[in-house]
Amino acid sequence: MQINHTKKEQLNRSVWSGGTTTQLVIYPKEAIYKNLDFNFRISTATIEVEESTFTSLPNVSRVIMVLDGELTIQHKNQYTKQLKKFDTDIFSGNWKTTSIGKATDFNIMTRGSAKATASGFTLAEKSKKELILNSDVMAIYVSAGEIVIEQSSTQKINASQGDVVLISKEKVSENFVLLAQKTSDIAIAEIYL
Repeated sequence: MQINHTKKEQLNRSVWSGGTTTQLVIYPKEAIYKNLDFNFRISTATIEVEESTFTSLPNVSRVIMVLDGELTIQHKNQYTKQLKKFDTDIFSGNWKTTSIGKATDFNIMTRGSAKATASGFTLAEKSKKELILNSDVMAIYVSAGEIVIEQSSTQKINASQGDVVLISKEKVSENFVLLAQKTSDIAIAEIYL
């Protein structure tokens, strides 16, 4: 298991037409989002306008999960879906997509054979949750709070609000534990390459 911890201060934040976005992970590291030459990209975004239009991303699969607030996602000629905290939607970057509502979201984009899932949960103070790394890569984003990620008694990582921890699988499957130092909101991206 390879673990890479990126602190909030090290992440790139930029402005888009509806708010701000923060790139958490792009793979490979040399990839450039605008060139669409990534296998996967994970980001968060704030939607600060009541109605927004999603950027068209041909040949990109998207997963979006609400971290805070509520969104109504409308995919023209497809379907409309209401998203509350930790609800997800999986859709094609080719679709004409708009949203209504102000929120903070967690986004995963994949290309080629890469696939992704997203999940989220709140971990109460002093509680723990065991996770199993079955995917090729797992990203753990601390949306709120503070956690300790423990892979063994010797390997511990303290992650605070805004930090992202990327874990890559080396064996068949591996276990680790999340311990909440205080009540924490956690977003998980699982990537299958």
